Amino acid sequence: MATVVGTMGREVRVLSLVGTGHFMSHYSQLILPPLFIMMAPHFGVGFAAMGLIMTLLNMSGALAQIPVGFLVDRVGAKWILIIGLFMKTFGLGAMAFTDTYWVLLVLAVVAGLGHSVFHPTDYAILMSSVDEKRIGRAFSIHTAAGNAGTLMAPLVAAFFLTTQWGWKGAIFSVAILGAVAGIAMLAQSGTLQDHAGRKKGKSKESISVSDGLRMLIQPQMLILYMFFCITAMATVGLNNFIHAGLVTAHGVDEISAAAALSAYAGGGLIGVLLGGWLADKASNHNKQAALAFFIGAVLTILAGVYSLPHAALIIMFGLIGVMLGVVKPARDMMVKQITPEGQAGKTYGFMSNGHFVGAAISPVLMGLVMDAGKPSWVFFIAAGFMVISILTLLNPPKAKPVRGTPN
Repeated sequence: MATVVGTMGREVRVLSLVGTGHFMSHYSQLILPPLFIMMAPHFGVGFAAMGLIMTLLNMSGALAQIPVGFLVDRVGAKWILIIGLFMKTFGLGAMAFTDTYWVLLVLAVVAGLGHSVFHPTDYAILMSSVDEKRIGRAFSIHTAAGNAGTLMAPLVAAFFLTTQWGWKGAIFSVAILGAVAGIAMLAQSGTLQDHAGRKKGKSKESISVSDGLRMLIQPQMLILYMFFCITAMATVGLNNFIHAGLVTAHGVDEISAAAALSAYAGGGLIGVLLGGWLADKASNHNKQAALAFFIGAVLTILAGVYSLPHAALIIMFGLIGVMLGVVKPARDMMVKQITPEGQAGKTYGFMSNGHFVGAAISPVLMGLVMDAGKPSWVFFIAAGFMVISILTLLNPPKAKPVRGTPN
């Protein structure tokens, strides 16, 4: 990628806008599951039918990632980001105004398509706006904003479920926050730029769809795709089954298990910010990720083997969260290093698709292990995924620039 030199003031504005959108994408994604307990009887369906809403949302988002990435590289990221934000806001916010289940399914698909824009557009904007010396920290702040949305959603859902506003009020909060974020982006749209916008006034060159697809199946791209996929299988698996795994495997009480999960999430937020600082200081990002995963794997195995006192449990899962958080900015920097000039949208869209695939596989696998009466294996499998991820980093991918060919 071409070197970017930016000013702190403009970078803060860009990060504020992009980070707010990323916060909103995660917040809106996680607001629904805690509401299912009230939504299911309202619509006269079971929890499997409620789960189908999330399946459709995630599937439509995953399938659209790569096409959206190609579109970002062709026409630019700014307006795709804004349109996607409003699409997701409408898709989820409108759920508060319907009493028909099948309409929920249609709106879930709309919301998923809106959700698909965030990673391809966000990274294209950041890589064209933030100074090279600070890009690792920018990536970490972007990721931390999404994590903050993930942490906030269950708290907001719990608040609304205990008030007269109920589940409809919680969902409507998505519409309010999304509208505010979208209006802010419209008002500050001139601040947002990307590699497509920087080509204005010059002769534009782009690669064909077939050339773009060939670029994505090069070995260095596929290695990182595998890394994203396997990493998601470890982190999402733990996100979903730390609580049940601790309660079932070690007889940990519900409150302590919930506290361990919170410590894991909080540690992840700290680790992401720490990892961004390290990523700007280090040149071997694969070693940063490998070391963090090794420590995380050892700690996760120990958590599966030993039943720990409450305080030790909190510290253990806080440290696991920190280690897995440190990986994320290093991961994003490795993608940046192999991204050819002008191809950020499709590259990050491809990698994000890998994350979605891993996130879809892991909960089912962990659930089968739980159903088989082997709850401690949740932790061993997660640690195994971390070790496999390290193996993908032993031969770090090298950049191979792709020249544009006029269409």
